[in-house]
Amino acid sequence: MGTVSVRLTDGRTLHLDDTPVGSGAEKRVFLTRDRQYAVGFFFGNLKDRRERVDRLTRIIATYNPTLGAHGDYWTPYFSWPVAMAEGVNAIPMAFAQRQGLVWPPLGVVTPVYRDAFYFRDRFGSKQEKEVKWFTGGKASQFVPREEQGSLLGRLRVATRLARAIRRMHFAGLAHSDLSNKNVLIDPKGGDACVIDIDSLVVPGIAPPSVLGTPGYIAPEVMAGKAVPSIATDRHALAVLLYQLLLQRHPLQGTRVNSQRSAEEDEMLSMGARALFIEHPTDRSNPPAKPIRVRYQQLGPHLAPLFEKSFVHGLHAPDKRADAGEWESALYHTLNMLAPTQSGRQWVVTGPGLSTTCAFSGERIAGPLPYARVWRDTGKGLVDEKLTFSLFHHLVLHTWHLRPGVSPNEVADRTPQGYVAQHGGKWWIVNTSHVPLHVVDGPRIGHNESVELVSGLTLRTSEETPARVLRIDFLR
Repeated sequence: MGTVSVRLTDGRTLHLDDTPVGSGAEKRVFLTRDRQYAVGFFFGNLKDRRERVDRLTRIIATYNPTLGAHGDYWTPYFSWPVAMAEGVNAIPMAFAQRQGLVWPPLGVVTPVYRDAFYFRDRFGSKQEKEVKWFTGGKASQFVPREEQGSLLGRLRVATRLARAIRRMHFAGLAHSDLSNKNVLIDPKGGDACVIDIDSLVVPGIAPPSVLGTPGYIAPEVMAGKAVPSIATDRHALAVLLYQLLLQRHPLQGTRVNSQRSAEEDEMLSMGARALFIEHPTDRSNPPAKPIRVRYQQLGPHLAPLFEKSFVHGLHAPDKRADAGEWESALYHTLNMLAPTQSGRQWVVTGPGLSTTCAFSGERIAGPLPYARVWRDTGKGLVDEKLTFSLFHHLVLHTWHLRPGVSPNEVADRTPQGYVAQHGGKWWIVNTSHVPLHVVDGPRIGHNESVELVSGLTLRTSEETPARVLRIDFLR
């Protein structure tokens, strides 16, 4: 294996192995000798070169969330392009000819993927953890059990994915090809990363260069009535989240929409005649396999968004749930998780919900305390329609104890307390310097604790509005 030098447009020089590590539909990918970066060079014909260069220039600088405020926070969420190689002086012509690259060359530089995004399949081959391995299809059979993760890990993956897309859409960018191949995930560790950023749709500047990946293309695009946009990204995001959490595709049922050809049937089934396999009133597109875990079992925050996306918004793009709504719903759902007796599985539970894991049949280790969440506005208590499962070693943060706070890029992540089971009793320990107040009872100061019993009501600050937690038990 030889080495080739690459001169970037920012003046830097990288040294690559001259043998590609992979090829996609448009680019051949080479690794730097220090294994810090991957460089993807376009091959074949590049008819929209000027547009590509302009798009990449803006993506690398103007629209880059990893630069500026909170840049370090966002860096792990994306494989964002960091530089470009372009022009006749970028690489030797002989290397470009040998690899069949476009001339003058055009290459995109991205950081290499983190180790957590690789696994060894059952044959010992190293694979990237694309979503396609973790959605219940045939590919899932080749993934070791320890890599599959639990519901907790998958919800964390989904939250990071929704958060990344929320940030992208906030900047006015659409991915245009959000799919099971363009997201890397680690269900075991709860990590996720959006890749293939160089084809982003920049409104008014860079139109979509691809229509998307089959199965994730929005129905209006399949029907030829629209092009990729933020609205179509919302459809793809909903499909990905449904697959991650429920291990099936939301539209792939048994209904046949055309007898003339498989291609036409696919176009209609994913396009003009697309129908949710769990549609509440139209049961004409049931899945091939009986549904074991229905979307409603994911709890009261996620279920309405699946309905919003696949019932009300499937053919009405403006009615689809946006990434911010998904992020919020996933965060609230994570707060409802409780561990099973073995500690290996997690259950979305709360008042009126099952205490048994829908996937494994394991029960939670009850009785388990939980908190109903209220907000004191100064004029009375308002039910926030939230509950927290208070399990052993749960760490409490500001988003548990303060109204209007989310665990986003600006949140204070300093622990404020924790929940513990000790001596057959349950306790909240306050590690912050803001006292908790037992309504009609004592103040709980720094490093002090209070026993959790049914009916206990805690006010989490003296300010208004304040969060109020009412304790009860799941049995």
